[in-house]
Amino acid sequence: MKVKKKDFIKGMLIVLSGCLLYLFVVNDAFLYKQPILKITRVKNSKTDKIVDEFKNRDQQTSQIITGKILNGNEQGKSFEVHNTYTWSRGMDQRFYTGQQVFVNIYQKGKGKTISISHYKRDTYLLMLCWLTLMLLFIVMRSDGLRSIVSVILNFVLFLIVVQIDVMWNITSFFWIYAISAVIFTALTLMLVIGWNKQCLVTFIAIFFGTAMALLLTVAAMWLTKDKGMHYEALDFATQAPKQLFLSASVIGLLGTVMDAATDIVSTLFELKRSQPGISFKKLFNSGRQVGKKIMGPLINVLLLIFFAETFTLAVLYFRTGNSFGYTFEWTMSLGLVQAVISGIGITLVIPSASFLAAVALRGSSR
Repeated sequence: MKVKKKDFIKGMLIVLSGCLLYLFVVNDAFLYKQPILKITRVKNSKTDKIVDEFKNRDQQTSQIITGKILNGNEQGKSFEVHNTYTWSRGMDQRFYTGQQVFVNIYQKGKGKTISISHYKRDTYLLMLCWLTLMLLFIVMRSDGLRSIVSVILNFVLFLIVVQIDVMWNITSFFWIYAISAVIFTALTLMLVIGWNKQCLVTFIAIFFGTAMALLLTVAAMWLTKDKGMHYEALDFATQAPKQLFLSASVIGLLGTVMDAATDIVSTLFELKRSQPGISFKKLFNSGRQVGKKIMGPLINVLLLIFFAETFTLAVLYFRTGNSFGYTFEWTMSLGLVQAVISGIGITLVIPSASFLAAVALRGSSR
């Protein structure tokens, strides 16, 4: 297979951009105010077995770490610091030669000493972002670029909404996130699909599915008087916990409903293009069949995300002697409710998206 010159040049530019980005982030210590230490030597001591007061067994190792400061007033100076890590890594870290870490520098008598704060992780983060962007561009080309732009804009918009919530500090802040969800949807669809009939149908289907699922949720909470809902279990809740829960639920619900609605509507529009004479009934039934195929995987994805979010905290509760019922109530129940809400949204959007797309395409030549 011959490789086109144009494709070869694009490939080389992609590789070159990755190399340049890596070289920059590895040497970007000058951008940070906090001192950064590059570890040049690590000496590990003998590993000892330890047992705590709860009979938990572990292994502990001490390290003597030598490194050089890369930025700030102490740039170029070498320091030595002691570190202790366990094999479980529960409350500590193991360090290796070549790593860069943030440190705190203290005055000690006539000299100075340091303590390690945490890893410098921007290299891994930015390289993963670069890899994601390049894969989207390679696989989807212009569509991938539009997807990238939509993700960036939605992320910026979300940060703005959170800042508005923090600055205004109003009581009924749920509506800020509800309105932002509508903006997220419209912005994403216009960038990815473009402003056309397909975009409008998809937007209406998403709005209907999200709104109906949310209304059913609120109605069920009102009828049951929030029995069994421990909103106080939310991590670091600084505002009305119930509204925080509903705000988070809206964002998660929107993502799953958008996924299902986009798949169904896009499939029906493509089906209409390939079979211009297809009837309304066949379009509607085809949309339902697509929905049935994607509903199972989507709900399973929701459950897997839920398990991943609660796994570590649940293990901690179990290890400290709590029962399954207590652990579920305080670590899993809210996440499971959010997963159920999203599942309801998927179930509702399948017939609605199929019907709306079939109506919009009835009699159309597209």
